[in-house]
Amino acid sequence: MKTKMKMLQITGSGEYAIVSADVPEVKDHEVLVEIDIVATCPRWDINMLGGKDMFDYSKAPEYPLPPGWPGHEAAGIVRAVGSGVVGFQVGDRVAALEHIEGNGAYAEYLCYREHELIKLPDSISLKQAVSFELLKCVMIGLSQFGDMRGKSIVISGLGPAGILAMQTARIWGASEVIGVDLSEQRIDYVNELGIGEAVHADKLGSRRFDLGYDCVGAAPSVQTLLRIVDRHVVIFGVLRGTVQYEDHLWFKGVKLESYQYRRFTVRDRELLIDAVANKGLDTECIQTHHIPFTRYKEAVELLKSQTAIKVHFYPGKDFV
Repeated sequence: MKTKMKMLQITGSGEYAIVSADVPEVKDHEVLVEIDIVATCPRWDINMLGGKDMFDYSKAPEYPLPPGWPGHEAAGIVRAVGSGVVGFQVGDRVAALEHIEGNGAYAEYLCYREHELIKLPDSISLKQAVSFELLKCVMIGLSQFGDMRGKSIVISGLGPAGILAMQTARIWGASEVIGVDLSEQRIDYVNELGIGEAVHADKLGSRRFDLGYDCVGAAPSVQTLLRIVDRHVVIFGVLRGTVQYEDHLWFKGVKLESYQYRRFTVRDRELLIDAVANKGLDTECIQTHHIPFTRYKEAVELLKSQTAIKVHFYPGKDFV
């Protein structure tokens, strides 16, 4: 195995470099993964390269970012395990479910803690699994609705999260699943995928729904859901702006809540694997473009223009 590796590092607003680093050595409870594929998280990449803090647009990130950030959606092969690791062994195929501390995944190798990884069955490819971290988050948010069987749901925003949410809601038994967006290009793409009905947000007419799931994070999107949803709205996207909860919603008992992150349980992991391996949840459809790291700024521009849903990279070859 190599002792040196390449990483992408954002050094300033609109600036990045390909840097060299030592391949990390595993600690007792760590797993070293050779990253085969890593995908963008659009809002993270757009903001961090664009000079805005992910959660507070009035601030700039502290540059340079740690090497490898903001990459966090990744899949690859276990190459070493620490002495305290019990759930993984060298050669396992894995995907990241979480990664918060240390360097990021725009790198050839990265160390994870055991609970941050999920082992993949042979029936799931690494490309299918690269955005399991996002799918995990989407599933956590949808679980806030409780039993979805027999209920109708409208999902606002047909980016990566919305496309995964439409499919998950159908698999979890929703009687009607509608996706809405302002982009005709995204609407057409989703309808061509055949994963459910997608319409323009202004063309819903008098249709009403039991549940609403906001994947945009903009106040007008949430406000639209509150006008057409009768029971429960969950805001998955990072909220921008002010939402008005009017008195008639209180009288009707409409529930409005933000996304509530929690630890992903063993049962959650089983449901995720089953949805992709056995229930037909298409995760590859959000990986629309492949670009080398040397053209990272071009990748971010594709995300900003909404030409790309996600861009993926292959660290083993894309630093050249």
